[in-house]
Amino acid sequence: MAMPRVAPTEDDRIWTVEDLASFPDDGPRYELLHGELLLMPLATSPHQRVAKDLVYLLEVWCRATTGWDVRAPASVPIGRTTQLEPDAALYPIERYSRADWAALPVPALVIEVLSPSTRARDRHRKRPTYLQHGVGEVWTVDVDARFIERWSARSDFPVLEQQSFEWTPAPGMPSMLVAFDEVFGPDTGTIGR
Repeated sequence: MAMPRVAPTEDDRIWTVEDLASFPDDGPRYELLHGELLLMPLATSPHQRVAKDLVYLLEVWCRATTGWDVRAPASVPIGRTTQLEPDAALYPIERYSRADWAALPVPALVIEVLSPSTRARDRHRKRPTYLQHGVGEVWTVDVDARFIERWSARSDFPVLEQQSFEWTPAPGMPSMLVAFDEVFGPDTGTIGR
């Protein structure tokens, strides 16, 4: 028997990963942040296009680099009361790993494409949680302003990328070129200005 749809108005309840797993897979999507149930709104078309193009760049890099795989969307379980779903995550695993989300290692990279309804949560609540969990780097991507904030546990402030850059998950590994025109489309000078 399927559990009825959950109304995210029960503010006093501490939700768990087990609760989340019992929800039917036929309605809204949720994630958990320190026991708080968060509704995941449907992504906008520009959001999905940018997320897809970033995943494509990561996928090409993974196919050329043994021992890495990208998952999108991804699930990052962190303890009993937190399970986040970034737009993409890069894992140090073999490409065809069939491991369950809970069995995967901590991602080397997590990408959150910012949406108007979730940008504050993604930037100020989810980002530090990923980094405290050991994620190597978190990118928050602003589609309208055409920039990527790159955060690591070692940084008090992000590296702000506003044009193409090279990235690698670890020293001695091949680099990946993040070409802004491939991610955001041609800069017409009107987007985000």
